[in-house]
Amino acid sequence: LGDVYKRQLIPDRPLFAEGKVRSVGDIVAAVIAEGKKYAEEAAKLIKVGYDPLPTIFDPLDAIKEGAPKIHESGNIVKHFKVAKGDVEKGFNEADVIVENEYRTQFQDSASMETERGLAIPEGDGVLIMGSMQCPHLVREAVAKIIGLSPDKVKVIQAVTGGAFGPKSDEVVYDVMGIAALAALKTKRPAFCWLDREDSMIVHTKRHPAVIKHKTGAKRDGRLTASKVEIYLDSGAYASSGVLVIMRATFHANGAYEIPHVKNDGYLVYTNNTYTGSLRGFGAPQVFFAAESQIDEVAKRLGIDPVEIRRINMLKPGRRTSTNQLVDGSCGLPECFEKVIEASDFLEKWRRNLQQNGSLRKGIGLAILYHGNSLGPTENDYASVKISIERNGEVHLGTCLTEFGTGSISGLAQIAASVLGVPISYFKVLRPDTSQFKDSGPTVASRVVTIGGRAVKIAAERLRDRLKIVASHLLNCKLNEVAIVDGYAFNTRNGKVVKWKDLVEAAYNMGVKMEEEGFFEAPVCEWNEENGQGSPYVQYTYGAAVAEVEVDLETGIYRVTDYYVAFDVGKAINPRGVLGQIYGGSVQGIGYAMMEELVHENGQVKNPNLRDYYIPTSLDIPKNFKAFIVEKEGPLGPFGAKVIAEPPVALPAPAIRNAILNAIGRSINSLPITPEKVLLSLLNKKR
Repeated sequence: LGDVYKRQLIPDRPLFAEGKVRSVGDIVAAVIAEGKKYAEEAAKLIKVGYDPLPTIFDPLDAIKEGAPKIHESGNIVKHFKVAKGDVEKGFNEADVIVENEYRTQFQDSASMETERGLAIPEGDGVLIMGSMQCPHLVREAVAKIIGLSPDKVKVIQAVTGGAFGPKSDEVVYDVMGIAALAALKTKRPAFCWLDREDSMIVHTKRHPAVIKHKTGAKRDGRLTASKVEIYLDSGAYASSGVLVIMRATFHANGAYEIPHVKNDGYLVYTNNTYTGSLRGFGAPQVFFAAESQIDEVAKRLGIDPVEIRRINMLKPGRRTSTNQLVDGSCGLPECFEKVIEASDFLEKWRRNLQQNGSLRKGIGLAILYHGNSLGPTENDYASVKISIERNGEVHLGTCLTEFGTGSISGLAQIAASVLGVPISYFKVLRPDTSQFKDSGPTVASRVVTIGGRAVKIAAERLRDRLKIVASHLLNCKLNEVAIVDGYAFNTRNGKVVKWKDLVEAAYNMGVKMEEEGFFEAPVCEWNEENGQGSPYVQYTYGAAVAEVEVDLETGIYRVTDYYVAFDVGKAINPRGVLGQIYGGSVQGIGYAMMEELVHENGQVKNPNLRDYYIPTSLDIPKNFKAFIVEKEGPLGPFGAKVIAEPPVALPAPAIRNAILNAIGRSINSLPITPEKVLLSLLNKKR
């Protein structure tokens, strides 16, 4: 994960609970059997005696003096800070100060496929095949579990039916590691998997959050100060939560220039099931709070949501909360104006304030910026291998993985563009730790951005060699050769050589037709003591508008329209980009309206897809428009920026602000259910 990230991660969770159980998700034993029926019967014979310990399930309670300690180190796992300017001075300069508390919930990934893995003994080692995101991390974890060196463990990613983050965390290591233990113990292949209920209980979820905002502003709308406290519920173990609270703390003030900032982000142990990676990685929680808060400030000042954002939003030449200078690759103003114009926002917003009747319309707005890839790490890298076979077929291999995003096909598109051949010439090989080097984790939407640079480097080297061969075949200078659509051209006289003949000639001349591309991102300069610096090389920017209809008699509402625009740098595959925007937005709508993995005294009450609600096609807005903005960034290939994660963060605040516009009531906790809407209306009447 990189040296800085490895120093931040906390290895606090054993495979099997030893002496102390901290969560209902802890593993206490494993049964090896020849079939599910026998395994279930044997499991019933295991008796475990428990001596109850004091428990704690709220992160604010967990940090109180005298609270029971989940771990001996204390209940605060990690504390990150951002301090810019003098926040008290900023509040003294303010004409208004607005304070609010926001809460978000557990969200499950609800992937189509649960965690599963097959282990096969091979010589003095083991082969692992399974559903995963990060083969090399699985290899390292399994090797540790079974007590072998990593070179004795071979890991191949099987076709993976969805992931969204949890398949990069510890439960995957549990499943693969237990399968490996069983295989080595019995000298036979062993398969381990989780059913839906077990999966939803034990794999990592989105961190619930308590976020306290205090914001100062001038009467003209200029923000003067922002103080934010974030408390993320880590559950019983740290997992990747240290990295989540880091990102959350950086972005907590929203996509605005604020001269005086003080953020404190806390990751806190509780006895709940544990949390970790999930699409968005801290952004959905903090942008729900930040964008809700900005509407509350605008309301207090008596100005509209568009004006306050135009005054304060990040644009080239302004500085973020970490004091990073925003460069010319910032497309936030363009994204903002696209959704404002497409939705006719101001006209509808003003009209909605005057409406009567039991069915009310509302329109809401949200913006964001999202740091790309891993952030402040010393070796954010990727490795990709490309080989051109003698028959002209191009093989692309990497241990970056595909689980439904289309990102690996994006790598092939980049290589095809550089080599000058149709993508149909490509064969993408299955990720295999014995064949391909560590490429870093498939997380943080980094495949196209970081992996794409590695692909581009390898493809350029191969293309340059082939152009030398082509110059001999075409009897022309090197700068007169062009390779396009599977043909090498002499641009001076139009003479042509087919791709297959060009490759055959290269082989006959002894030219190396295999190349490994390696790319390492520039080091981010960042001060951990005060959070100042440039934690990310580049950012994705976005803006969204949601429209709702609310029934005042029942509290039931629906999202009727959704407009969203993202600055993606360069759309490598425009259809794929739109797919990520639409899919991520729908997942964000579920987070806003209905999704909640309910915990009661640490027990998960709805660990199934009958009682855990996710959006269906009937919940998708009928009018759903997405716009692509391209302001090339300095990191990705051809200026590409990440897009898989940011769309999930915008719907919740946009919907919340639309409901505020419709009914005049602030709902500051997620999910925003009809019950919450109705209760807010009843409280208003009282």
